[in-house]
Amino acid sequence: MARGTLRIYLGAAPGVGKTFAMLDEGWRRASRGTDVVVGFVETHGRRNTAAQLRDLEVLPRKTLEYRGAMLEEMDLDGLLARRPELALVDELAHTNVPGSRHEKRWEDVEALLEEGIDVISTVNVQHLESLNDVVERITGVTQRETVPDSVVRRADQIELVDMSPEALRRRMAHGNIYPPERVDAALANYFRPGNLGALRELALLWVADRVEDSLQDYFAAHGITNTWETRERVVVALDGSKSSEHVIRRAARMASRSHSDLLGVHVLPDDGLASQRSTGLDGQRTLLSELGGTYFEVAGDDVAAALVDFAGAEQATQLVIGASSHRSLLSRVRGSKVTAVLRRARAIDVHVISIDEDTSPADLPRVRRSVPLPARRQVAGWLMALVGVPVLVSSLTVFRGGSDLSALLLVLLAWVVAIGAVGGLFPGVVAAIAASLLANWFLVEPLYTFTINDRDNIVALVVFIAVAVTVSSLVDAAARRSREARRARGEAEALARTTATMVGEIDPLPGLLAQLRATFRLDAVAVLGRDGDDWLVEAGDGEPLPASPDDGTALHLADGGDRVLVLVGPSLGTDDQRVLRVMAGQLAVALEHRQLRAEADTADTLAQGNALRTALLQAVSHDLRTPLASIKASATSLLQRDVEWTDDDRQVLLENIDVAADRLDGLVGNLLDMSRLQTGSVDLLRRPVALEEVVASALAGLADSAGRVVIDVPETLPLVLADPALLERALANMVSNALAWSPPEIPVRIEAGVVRDHVDLRVIDRGPGVPVADRVRMFEPFQRLGDRSNDAGVGLGLAVAKGFVEAMGAVLEVDDTPGGGLTITVSLLEADARGDAEKLR
Repeated sequence: MARGTLRIYLGAAPGVGKTFAMLDEGWRRASRGTDVVVGFVETHGRRNTAAQLRDLEVLPRKTLEYRGAMLEEMDLDGLLARRPELALVDELAHTNVPGSRHEKRWEDVEALLEEGIDVISTVNVQHLESLNDVVERITGVTQRETVPDSVVRRADQIELVDMSPEALRRRMAHGNIYPPERVDAALANYFRPGNLGALRELALLWVADRVEDSLQDYFAAHGITNTWETRERVVVALDGSKSSEHVIRRAARMASRSHSDLLGVHVLPDDGLASQRSTGLDGQRTLLSELGGTYFEVAGDDVAAALVDFAGAEQATQLVIGASSHRSLLSRVRGSKVTAVLRRARAIDVHVISIDEDTSPADLPRVRRSVPLPARRQVAGWLMALVGVPVLVSSLTVFRGGSDLSALLLVLLAWVVAIGAVGGLFPGVVAAIAASLLANWFLVEPLYTFTINDRDNIVALVVFIAVAVTVSSLVDAAARRSREARRARGEAEALARTTATMVGEIDPLPGLLAQLRATFRLDAVAVLGRDGDDWLVEAGDGEPLPASPDDGTALHLADGGDRVLVLVGPSLGTDDQRVLRVMAGQLAVALEHRQLRAEADTADTLAQGNALRTALLQAVSHDLRTPLASIKASATSLLQRDVEWTDDDRQVLLENIDVAADRLDGLVGNLLDMSRLQTGSVDLLRRPVALEEVVASALAGLADSAGRVVIDVPETLPLVLADPALLERALANMVSNALAWSPPEIPVRIEAGVVRDHVDLRVIDRGPGVPVADRVRMFEPFQRLGDRSNDAGVGLGLAVAKGFVEAMGAVLEVDDTPGGGLTITVSLLEADARGDAEKLR
């Protein structure tokens, strides 16, 4: 029985129309004569989705009892018995009620497919197992129901159901996704524009990856090796020479003009060791990264073939290589690498960049040939050669009359091979020469002379020497490569550790110095900075720390010699110095990182001070005016001689003065606190605060207007980390703004709720709202919707609120209110007991 086909509608977010699309496709197939049954569909109470069922046959659901409740599930057995050609099964990631045949609905779908039934299903991107943790970090919501990626990837067809965040939020606001009572909370939390945009990108990338896999499978199935220009990719060849930087920049400009991916590739010999001699390669890798490219290494003795094969594997459309006018004699005989690349490239465009060959052989690093074997093995090899060979030859003279010369030479050859295996090249070669001469003297007729009469004996001796020298050379080469590989592995591990330190530490400098000292077994290492004529230790590790460059080996870390790295301990070899230069470059980056971090901290402090200063001045010019005007008006009225005031009138005016004076006294106290904060004389007074207390205090200063505010701030909310005075003033200004623009008969709402690790405080009005283009300007001083006059003396409340909120380290955001109006959200960190100390710093 043939397996059924699976088609999946993958949604970027809830509500984009997956179920609608599934039912529409099912109805279209049914209208063409296909036997279609709706195995399970979840309309979520949406009328448009339910109407899409039309006249499709819907299989009755199975009812199961679980913990005293009757729950409905898809009747898998009934669907298998019905055996339609096509089954529509909604929500692939659904977890079945305990007692069902399978734990997950996707397992039910697998059972249908095994029976030859085609299935159309739906799933959201947040339910994919591989993206579950990513979605949780984006939205703050943990998805309990997931489906393995492999199940979705095995689908015969995957269709992305997508919608722009703005359109989806409009659907939400119109009540087409959730009921009205859930709309505000959904828009303020999961359905934020940023969340929806991130989910949309995840879905697009996941589907694009699936399409890329399908395309590669198609290439393999049809034997397609040429490049299809589905996406531009530029590959540039790197060889470590100085002139390659020019080639990299040219390739980067080509990639930028065509909005292409830039890939840099360096071809290694098959042993992977020769690249250590390309000292310029590290700089080229850095340059490539700065220009937005990605670095790769491939192995191959044929450079041209390796370049073209890599470009083909990456589906590159352009290959950029450098070429010099200077050609060696060997290249003239065998042909240049450029010619070889052009001959192999076929569908790939090859760009040959003319370069000035300024790298002479003298510029290349000279590699000192080191002895790869340990000293004890070399001593053993020399003893076996100088002592063992004469002893063995003298022993073989006993058998020269009764044995064939070839057998004696094989015994002697075995000994020489053993010498080469133990002692390496030089003992092996010496042993081969000595053994051949001694064998010729003592074993080959005529004896005791170097004359050889028999031609076979000549051949045997020549083969004897060739085999011995070859084996010794191979042993020497293997030992040398093994040593270089071990050293390369050690260097890679050391650099990997330093890279991990660079990434994982806030201040990586101490960790890098400790790694450097441990790698080279130094006594001490320090970074010294010049302070006039003296040197100061900026960071160090080990004892005793050097106090000046003369106390050890110095290596400059910055232009002008202002910073040096001083090493105290054994001297380093050539290979060690190469690794040291790389680590010194990382130290220089760490120093720059430390300096930039200090500058950023200073800039942040100045920015906070400027925010406080700005908010303070705005508060002085705006918030002092109301109580002063009230006091002035009431006092002036009482001083009028030509007006007869009743006792009740006098009482009202005096109460107005009293209330305004109290408000003014509290405001002046807050302003004085802000002044001390701005000058740095006191710390920022952030502490755990109960939101309901702040809301009550803020509304107390609004007098009669507070009756138009509906409060939904549960007392069960966690404490937030804030300065209560700043938060109170900010909230009062936001509420005053909302009251000013909301219709008198519609109240302003204050809501609060937990979102991930912070608490959102929202002020919601039903006014005319603010266009997106004006939302930045609305927080500027003296700005007001529909009013551009600076003489009005208003329009500062939101500017003050924003300044106070950002001074506390919180975030203020603006969004549309569903149905019309404006919602201002302040995101405040939770003040948990364990994290307060870190958050206050």
